[in-house]
Amino acid sequence: MKKREVIIAAALNGIILNANANSPSDVIVTQEVEKCYGIQKKEQNGCSISKEEITAANQAFKNKFKKSTTFECSGNVPGSAKNGFLAWVYVAKSSCHKIEGGFLIVKDSKGNKIVDKGN
Repeated sequence: MKKREVIIAAALNGIILNANANSPSDVIVTQEVEKCYGIQKKEQNGCSISKEEITAANQAFKNKFKKSTTFECSGNVPGSAKNGFLAWVYVAKSSCHKIEGGFLIVKDSKGNKIVDKGN
């Protein structure tokens, strides 16, 4: 599933839920999300990237993200993942691996950050 398809599916889901509700109190919408790395475009990212996340991504992808630097605020990534910059965006839980280029960064049993490519 491509990024655009995930966004459209989420939007349609919200519209359908809203259309089926008799009143605002009938439906409580919650959605579990996860940080999906490697799919952002320039200046379209969530907050903060750490050195540990950059190191994990570079180890998993042979220094693909060597242009990356740490930052703390959204919108600060200077380029897209395709151009060597690491960042993340929120996506619906369990959808990151379905998006082309998407991966998770998780902690291993020793507490070290590693890449989960979803293989």
